Amino acid sequence: MALVSPEDRLVGQAGTWKLGAILTALFCLAAGVGPYLYPVDPNVQNLLATFAPPSADHLLGTDQLGRDILARVLHGARYSAGIAIAVIAFSLAMGCALAGIAMWFGGVIATSLTMFSDAVYALPGLLVTILLADVLGGGAAVIVFLLWLVAWPEYYRLSYAVGIQLMQSDHVLASRLAGASGIAIFRLQVLPVMLPYLLSLGAISVGRIVLSIATLGFLGIGIAPPQAEWGMMINDLRVYWQLAPVQLAAPVLAIIWIVLALLILSQSMPKAKAGLG
Repeated sequence: MALVSPEDRLVGQAGTWKLGAILTALFCLAAGVGPYLYPVDPNVQNLLATFAPPSADHLLGTDQLGRDILARVLHGARYSAGIAIAVIAFSLAMGCALAGIAMWFGGVIATSLTMFSDAVYALPGLLVTILLADVLGGGAAVIVFLLWLVAWPEYYRLSYAVGIQLMQSDHVLASRLAGASGIAIFRLQVLPVMLPYLLSLGAISVGRIVLSIATLGFLGIGIAPPQAEWGMMINDLRVYWQLAPVQLAAPVLAIIWIVLALLILSQSMPKAKAGLG
């Protein structure tokens, strides 16, 4: 059995990371500029052109209301990306802030924050999101809030686990003895080492968020119509799968694409070693 050298393993990891980065970049490009490159209104209905097959006029065909599928997929990508970015930003900010407080003060404060994050983390996140979304109603703001509510503990747990090791290192202890502020130490000495781990977690989280958004849309408790959203598109088209297989496949493949791309990216992302151990 041939052994794989560390050099070959690194080359393979770099190639996998590039693949994930390219697939993710294509998704970001589709979400960011796709609607401008394909300037078709995703909500315009044409009941004379329902379930039109792919053509020059409608590259991926139309749905049961005659709406352009490609336009709706592109606008759905922008919607999912916008919510995912907002949730990750809020979760990262809260997780890092609370981890910084716990690391600096320690004692009862650290124990209380860790117990609280563990309690929230133990909740079935998707089930809680579905139940609260059904009570509070849909809408982008509600979805961002609910997804953030169940996402931030992961960022706290990772930040605290990595950061507490760094806070006990010699160079950080020396900075504290020299009178450096906690914010300065966290920003200059802890966060740079922690960042690759947070980016890897963020990549995985975006995939889960996209799936959660699609689940809410499929169940009819996500964004309100006529906003283009992948889960809602799948729910609308699933009963017509024999009549419009291409139209149904489009949002399904879009979800698979971004989730797979981010999974590849997160698993092959280089991790920082400096400062740990």
